[in-house]
Parts: sequence; C-alpha cells; structure tokens
Amino acid sequence: MLSGPEKARVLEEVYAAAREGRWDDLSACVTEDFTIYEAGSLPYGGAWTGRDAFQRLYPAVMGTWDNPATETLEIAGGDNLVLSAIRMTMTSKKTGPRFSQTVCETGSFEGDRLKDLRIHYFDAAEVASEA
Repeated sequence: MLSGPEKARVLEEVYAAAREGRWDDLSACVTEDFTIYEAGSLPYGGAWTGRDAFQRLYPAVMGTWDNPATETLEIAGGDNLVLSAIRMTMTSKKTGPRFSQTVCETGSFEGDRLKDLRIHYFDAAEVASEA
C-alpha cells in the first residue's frame, strides 16, 4: 500500500502527464476502470471512465475556454484519499471575461494506482454560466 506522500506523487505525475500530453505515462498511473467525476451542470460534466478518461476529458475542458491555465497549489496524500487544490484561470468564450476558480479534487486509490478523481469547483454555477 502506498503512503500518503507516495499517493501525492502519483497525482502530481498524473497532472504533469496530462499537461504534457503523455497519455501512456498517465494511463500507467490509473486503474483500468478509472473514473473522473465532473459537475453535471458543466458542458463536460458527468462520469468519464477508462484508462483514457483524462485523454478524452482534458481537451473537452480546455477547449471550452480561451487561454485556460491551471496552477497546482497543493497536493496532500493521506491513508484513504489524495487531495489537491488547483487554481483554474480561463477566459469565457461566451461572455469574454477572464476569471479564476479554486478547484479541489479528491482521489482514491486501488493498490498503487489512482481509482477515481472527483472534481469540486468553488462555484460550479459560475463556471457553467461562463461556459
């Protein structure tokens, strides 16, 4: 079983691989039935399942916005969960303003691989209204 800091390192690798488009590396970090849960009110909302879930979701999220940027603020791993705080800054294609949201993500593990990731926006209604 991975320690909390080891789980945090796995999530850091998942994020880095997604940013860099290293989908094979990312796939090696997640379970076969890996699922990402996005808020249902968003255009890319719902459950994205499979080792390629990030590969399918990432362009859907980033393509919704002009000039999107993410900054990982903190990642912490515990016995049961790994938690991350991310600042997502984007420009609305619909209305034009640039805005930021704090996003917290909770992930669980199965063995040494990430099993799921649940995305929690500070204000999902604001994100949905600008999407």
